Amino acid sequence: MQRALRDRAVDQLNDHYELRRKIAREPELASILEEFIGRLERAFGSLEGVRGKRILDIASGSNSSRSPDTGKRTALFEPWFARLLLELGAEPVALDSGDLEGERFEHHRVDLGRPGAMDFLPAASFDGVQDSRLFGSPEFRKAYPRKRDHERVKAEIARQERRVLKPNGVLIHTDNPSGSFLP
Repeated sequence: MQRALRDRAVDQLNDHYELRRKIAREPELASILEEFIGRLERAFGSLEGVRGKRILDIASGSNSSRSPDTGKRTALFEPWFARLLLELGAEPVALDSGDLEGERFEHHRVDLGRPGAMDFLPAASFDGVQDSRLFGSPEFRKAYPRKRDHERVKAEIARQERRVLKPNGVLIHTDNPSGSFLP
């Protein structure tokens, strides 16, 4: 069952987003998807456990993402986690400063470096939260180059994660070690 659900989700990602063509061009994408699948299995016990869950993807990536190495458009930073969640039957909500128009899941364009940027999200409204790759984003590093900016944003994200998670909600993954104390 688990393998069939995984395979079906990957097939749907291919149908909707040309996943296999993008993996052929950027092979690292396959390991990124495997990493996301592993995170979900660890957080919810199985991929089936994701169905019906409302999950927030902070710094989801976008259709306008660029490689930090080349500066060219890349599929590696497209919103694959939110896309995968949707194909698994979850209710993803993606936040990013880049372009998410045309995506089939709820999304909001926000500047995550701005204090209070996530205040519009209702408290205790998510079964799971992931934040990943914000601090490695070339767009974020350019807009917020100072270490004190990063520390301020890390503290704000940790605060918001605690605020928006439901009781017994799961922190799926964080690049923010200060967020690791969440319930």
